[in-house]
Amino acid sequence: MCTLSIIVTAPGEFTLGFNRDEKPGREEGAPAVRGDRRRYIAPIDLATGGTWIAVGASGLAFALLNRSEPRVPDAEAGLSRGRIVPAVAECADLASIARELADLAPAVARGFRLIATDGEAVLEAIGSGGAVAVSVEPLRRPYLRASSGLGDHLVQPPRGELFEACVVAAASDAAALPAAQQAFHGHRWNDRRHLSVLMDRGEARTVSRTFVRVDRARVGLTHALRTGDGFAAATTHELERT
Repeated sequence: MCTLSIIVTAPGEFTLGFNRDEKPGREEGAPAVRGDRRRYIAPIDLATGGTWIAVGASGLAFALLNRSEPRVPDAEAGLSRGRIVPAVAECADLASIARELADLAPAVARGFRLIATDGEAVLEAIGSGGAVAVSVEPLRRPYLRASSGLGDHLVQPPRGELFEACVVAAASDAAALPAAQQAFHGHRWNDRRHLSVLMDRGEARTVSRTFVRVDRARVGLTHALRTGDGFAAATTHELERT
């Protein structure tokens, strides 16, 4: 239940935006610098000890979406999906992520979609039932993925059309593109709030919004919690690239 976008703002520079949709009572721990072998920045899901988004000092950004699709297992079994991003967040390149997932995936029963990027290519790992399929494609245009507990197929068309009109249409103007991405992640249809990027549907809503920014020198993660109909003051953490 989330919306992810990626834009390239200059050679070697990109921004990943992420709206996290969850039950309003699900608590988050503040972003912090973490890691043993290599440092990364990530918030924490206090229910599982895992996370859904991270950026590493290597310049890789990571985000996880749940899958709500026909015939995709959703029973509470196996390793929490929230453990996937911490398991790969210290990787130095996309190839290393694929190797880590090959070892991790058999323990994860529920459906997931892991996205990782270095700003030049996007790795997409689609998993469920202990299996995972990994693909890597060049990042040639603004990139979107969306999911919903109501069914991924219900939110992908309207959010996709909005993304094309709002973000892809601005791709030729490097100065306008970041503002277009920001606007997209704040968009809400008043008559279709349950399908909106800034989502509300009673038992679930957009609970936080995160922007990961990577340039040639530094990586940063800016995170804001949803409060009522707005957002609390955002916090930003940064690391030098290594």
